[in-house]
Amino acid sequence: MLFEAGRMFSLVGWPAVLLAAWLAGEIAHRGLRVPRVCAYSLAGIVYGHWGGLPHDGDTRAAFTFLANFSLGLFLFELGHRINLRWLVTNPWITLSGIAESLLTFVVVRAIAVAMGQPADIAMVIAALSVASSPAALVRVVNDLRGSGQVTERALHLCAINCLISVLLMKGAIGYWQLLASGSLVSAMWNSAAILAVSVGCGMLVGVPLPWLLRQLRADERGVTIVFALAVMLVTVLTQGVNVSPLLAALTLGVLMRRNRLVLTPAQRNFGVLGDLLTVFLFVYVAGMAVWPTSAVGLALAVLLSLGRVAAKMTATAVFAHVSGTSTRKGALTGLALAPLSTFALLLLEYSRAAGFGLADGALAAIAGMVIVMEFLGPVFAQWALVLAGETQRTEDA
Repeated sequence: MLFEAGRMFSLVGWPAVLLAAWLAGEIAHRGLRVPRVCAYSLAGIVYGHWGGLPHDGDTRAAFTFLANFSLGLFLFELGHRINLRWLVTNPWITLSGIAESLLTFVVVRAIAVAMGQPADIAMVIAALSVASSPAALVRVVNDLRGSGQVTERALHLCAINCLISVLLMKGAIGYWQLLASGSLVSAMWNSAAILAVSVGCGMLVGVPLPWLLRQLRADERGVTIVFALAVMLVTVLTQGVNVSPLLAALTLGVLMRRNRLVLTPAQRNFGVLGDLLTVFLFVYVAGMAVWPTSAVGLALAVLLSLGRVAAKMTATAVFAHVSGTSTRKGALTGLALAPLSTFALLLLEYSRAAGFGLADGALAAIAGMVIVMEFLGPVFAQWALVLAGETQRTEDA
């Protein structure tokens, strides 16, 4: 009886906290004009503090798969919005994204080292800090129905951030493997192979998909289901061969951009499925973070957050005029890139599962910054879009 009661409590716990998170999100959005995802994250942090996250291996693996699938939907949607022709026509946007990513890496690493973090841990923290959360940014953009220069630039730079963050993280893993094995060739081969296979999995699913949709002539619901199943397939494939499902989902979305006619009918946010998985994603990922227990840890979190946002705003403002916009809108673009956590923590979780020995230490060091940006990041992104005058908010958004 005691076993059954404990099992029942564990089963009821997650639906209950997801329902509470959803209700809190609606109250925050409608009453306080705060992004829903902030409330979802708060629920996750509280539930994680109470020990609600799964601890056994099988359940944790299942939850991680669901989280990767959930984030994969956002990365697919982000990739679908990437206009490669625009990046080729205006290469300054790409260059500004690269410069902003590298400046963020340098600034965050310098702050981490100055605050006493080991050099290898500081490198991992900096690599993760480069990424902007595609889930938070896309959700805020969709909720506010954002459209305009700042919105589009932020989405494109977010994709560049994620790609460079993966590359830097693979570089950090390669460096760690080099120190562990002493073989430079082995370290470089492992990192390059993981990236190539991740992109290849996205292409494997993405190349035949447009032909399939044309043959089916699917309606709005059908297209949405096909895209969701394609992302699920990519997630299964990549986790099966132990490569990055996040990069594969982004690749799949970019490939679909070239087939606008079949993408047009898809439901925004993947409909009810996307809304449900969004709540789960932010609750689960936020539950991984632990609030700093010392003044030094809190100071590190605040300084890393400030340095990260300042670096992004500075770089995008500097490159604003040459890339075809005003300095003000350039700075607002950098502010819109403030959200952090989902991509960074799942990338770190994937690295831990792959045997990366520094993952646990990096998680402990970056957790404080993640918690700070869980709440401030989406708010900053919302402010950026509102100040840019690119929102079309409605009461039922």
